[in-house]
Amino acid sequence: MQTLGKQTDGQSNDAIYAMALRALSTAPLHTGVAVDVGAGAGNFTRILAGRFEHVHALDAFRPADLPANAVFHETDLNGIWPLTDNTADLLVALEVVEHLENPRHFFREITRILRPGGCGFVSTPNNHSLSSLLTFLTKGQHRAFQAPSYPAHITPVLKIDLERMLQENGLHLLDFFYSNRDTLPLLHTEIRFGGPLFSFNFGVLFQQPAQ
Repeated sequence: MQTLGKQTDGQSNDAIYAMALRALSTAPLHTGVAVDVGAGAGNFTRILAGRFEHVHALDAFRPADLPANAVFHETDLNGIWPLTDNTADLLVALEVVEHLENPRHFFREITRILRPGGCGFVSTPNNHSLSSLLTFLTKGQHRAFQAPSYPAHITPVLKIDLERMLQENGLHLLDFFYSNRDTLPLLHTEIRFGGPLFSFNFGVLFQQPAQ
């Protein structure tokens, strides 16, 4: 049986980390408790640990060499996450939702864990990029969800899906961000025009309403 969605030692590239940091620099809070959902190899957990008092890292596989203020929780992200309600001042999930079976359950868990006024940032492959649109037109598949990405990438998510799931959970959309990096199909040449049409990844910054 294939293990759908799960990936050992997951890592994002520098453009995704830079995108996340740009987003977090605009968030209205920068201290307290952070949660790294789908921590993978722990790269962004370490970044958060240098900025927040305490970090929870959630994934199916334990990262190595986490800082002293970071705690790992072995977690099936398709199930109930092992954190109590209202735990997080900040929650980050970089390139995670496309690995999961039910993105709506994912956002319900985010909503449960975020404290009133807390912020979240979720990134995923950008299915609105020019390259992805051309791939879909010619092959009938999203660019990041073709055979080489399966069974890791199983759930493509569009911008409208993110908007709807935030609305369904009463989360306030703050802004969308783009990785501003892409590669030309077949040629594998990097381009840096940026924005929605020329970014391989994008993410959404949102906030739990204050009570």
